[in-house]
Amino acid sequence: MEKVGLKYGILTALGLISYFLIMRLLGLAHIVELRFLNGVIMAIGVTMAIRAYKISVHGEIGYFQGFGVGAITAVTATTIFSALMVLYIKIAGESLVHTLSMQRYLGESVVETPGVVVFIVLMMEGVISGVMISFIAMQWFKRSEHKVPNSP
Repeated sequence: MEKVGLKYGILTALGLISYFLIMRLLGLAHIVELRFLNGVIMAIGVTMAIRAYKISVHGEIGYFQGFGVGAITAVTATTIFSALMVLYIKIAGESLVHTLSMQRYLGESVVETPGVVVFIVLMMEGVISGVMISFIAMQWFKRSEHKVPNSP
């Protein structure tokens, strides 16, 4: 269970990092609303992890096992991505700190301790969305009549 969660967590983190780099190259990293697509990437990663786990146990997946795989995937991906973002802000992210400091909810705390605030916000955002996605995905995968394509 942990191996599947870690594997897909790393793959999901790579997806999140790639998306951020693409947004940065296109000059769109300052548009905070585009972070919504991070949730889509997380949903794909968590769902693929639960699917892979269900295949590995020949379709006999317990609700909490699948939910755990999704949560491990979300925590792993979010931790890696958040750590990278803290590193980015420390090295070259002055413009991102300025953009985030203009946000109503974060404001001046970003300027005072940008690494800590960004890490905490991204961890909360990623873990909460990942756990919710795991819960929703398990409503589908827990059903015994649900068969994963190309699985036993």
